[in-house]
Amino acid sequence: MEPLSNLRCLLATVQGGQAILPSSLVVEVLPFATPLSIETAPHWVIGAILWRNLTTPLVSLGRLIFRVPPEDDLHSRIIIVNTLNADSRLPHFGILATAAPRPINLQRGDLQSNPAVEDADLHLPVLSWARYQDEPAIIPDIETIEAVLQPLVRRV
Repeated sequence: MEPLSNLRCLLATVQGGQAILPSSLVVEVLPFATPLSIETAPHWVIGAILWRNLTTPLVSLGRLIFRVPPEDDLHSRIIIVNTLNADSRLPHFGILATAAPRPINLQRGDLQSNPAVEDADLHLPVLSWARYQDEPAIIPDIETIEAVLQPLVRRV
């Protein structure tokens, strides 16, 4: 049996860069809605929306990874993604995007490592700092992000 040579993904433009998300994680893409604030949340958690009767936190990868100041935030879409845990209080969270993500079929040779990553960035929740079509892109560490979000939804 021949191994799979491509992976279906979504390329999401976020404030400050691009993120590659496996299509299997993405549940829905929504127009932006103003979230309710979460007082104890880190600066990169924009707030939460009620989606499918669940409190769903919204994350700005622009703030978290690309260090975009809050006043420069631009978002027009919310990408709802599945979490990787079995916690019924946090089955999903939202990632803010500046536009609708576009589907891509990622081939083996499409990603190259990004040598421009600084040592200070290596502690961020990123599985891979890459280049896709000669543009920098990240693959976010969903598990690390949701570990920060889990205690927040218990308080909301």
